[in-house]
Amino acid sequence: MAVWRRGRVESGFTLLELVVVMALAALLLGLTLPSLYRSWQRNQVRVGLRQLAVTLKTARGQAAAQQQRVRVFLNVPAGKYHLEGSRVWRQLPGMKIVESSLVWQDRDTRAGYIAFYGDGSSSGGSLALVDSFGRGHLLKVEVITGKVSLQMVRQGAV
Repeated sequence: MAVWRRGRVESGFTLLELVVVMALAALLLGLTLPSLYRSWQRNQVRVGLRQLAVTLKTARGQAAAQQQRVRVFLNVPAGKYHLEGSRVWRQLPGMKIVESSLVWQDRDTRAGYIAFYGDGSSSGGSLALVDSFGRGHLLKVEVITGKVSLQMVRQGAV
């Protein structure tokens, strides 16, 4: 805003104008940040589910290529998994495994695996997961074909 003083023009903003702009910016951030954060969390859940499915499909491919058993180990209470031969455990972000059908290594600690074999078959298995938004997901591995499928399920169906 221009202000006339003794024949010259001074330009700038008043303190009141700056405070109003800052208040509007804070209001807009307050309204948009929570929804952006929820979108980011939903995306993290999707990425985590896809990474688990890709790990299972990778194990299936390795088993067929090498003509030998390849396993994906799961620690159900911790929500972690890793591919046989890898020392890196991956976390399922924002998800809880509520039901699982695995080959159990230790039923007490709920540690098990899904195995894939060189002929294309698998030990089979399934994981029912619930994300932090209450949505259910079902990951299944077929016994005969070793096919990995991931689907979203209705609430209450998990």
